[in-house]
Amino acid sequence: MMLMSAIALQGCGVAREHRIRQEVLADASMPEEIRRAIDQKELVVGMTREQVIASWGLPCKWCFGTRKSPGGDTWEYNLFGSDLWVTGSDFIGSATAIYLYFDRHGLLKHWSNK
Repeated sequence: MMLMSAIALQGCGVAREHRIRQEVLADASMPEEIRRAIDQKELVVGMTREQVIASWGLPCKWCFGTRKSPGGDTWEYNLFGSDLWVTGSDFIGSATAIYLYFDRHGLLKHWSNK
């Protein structure tokens, strides 16, 4: 039962990621640098939360590092293997965590693995 719930939640996240990605990429005013970064699954300082989701997907919902704050949110992502991004909604376990830091306006300030 728990596995079925986890699979259902993951499916909802994938659909949401896809919808956000389509909306972001449809924005004709988006700078080419940001569009290129999204296509290459990279980050650029100044990206919006939606642009980050379009590039990397949703952050880990259940990880300690993902939290909201009046000064700016922090999102946690986990990297398993060389090019395999796995969020907390996919798998929870030991990994190399990357933390993304947003300012109070929702723009990406920086990221680190600490």
